Amino acid sequence: MTIYLIRHTEVAVGRSVCYGGSDVELADNYLAQRLNLTTHLPHSGPDVVFSSPLARCRQLAEDLAMNGQLMPEEVSPPVHDVTLQFDDRLREYHFGDWEMTPWNDIPREALDTWMTDFVNLAPHNGDSFQDVFNRVSAFWRDEVLPLANVEKPITVYIVSHGGVIRALLCLFLELPLQNAYRLHLDYGAVTKLAVQNGTYTVAYINR
Repeated sequence: MTIYLIRHTEVAVGRSVCYGGSDVELADNYLAQRLNLTTHLPHSGPDVVFSSPLARCRQLAEDLAMNGQLMPEEVSPPVHDVTLQFDDRLREYHFGDWEMTPWNDIPREALDTWMTDFVNLAPHNGDSFQDVFNRVSAFWRDEVLPLANVEKPITVYIVSHGGVIRALLCLFLELPLQNAYRLHLDYGAVTKLAVQNGTYTVAYINR
């Protein structure tokens, strides 16, 4: 089984605003970034696409499931039938009361306290990184691992968010959760993994 972890493309709110669980719009460069990321995906397309239900991932997942490798003005049917499934467990880290607040407007003391132990501490009404990891792990166990037992080779796309993909990589690589943000992930980044006969391998990260 080959797995591509795909981060959504850039969003319209920019990097200065704290957003995670909020449903924000994509930036105007969506089509260009989509075309760029598909250069790192197989021409044959996926067999299964899992996605966060948030709009910034939903758009990309639907396009990829419908053979979105093509130029925007081109239209073509999928290479084969693709299963597309949206899963709430792939939603981004929720920042609670900080959602949609400029980072500079969040009290410095509150940010510093949270950052000292973001794995276990959560913004008020939000997630801790442990919360994210727990639900991502359940998704992986329930939805992805069973596909490794399918007789034919299968290609899986997981379209999600920076926090979720880092949680998946911590799970895959058995990394301590406090090291998750040492993994740099750009908007529209693709990471390629493989699971075969119980062996886990990483082909590349953040292309």
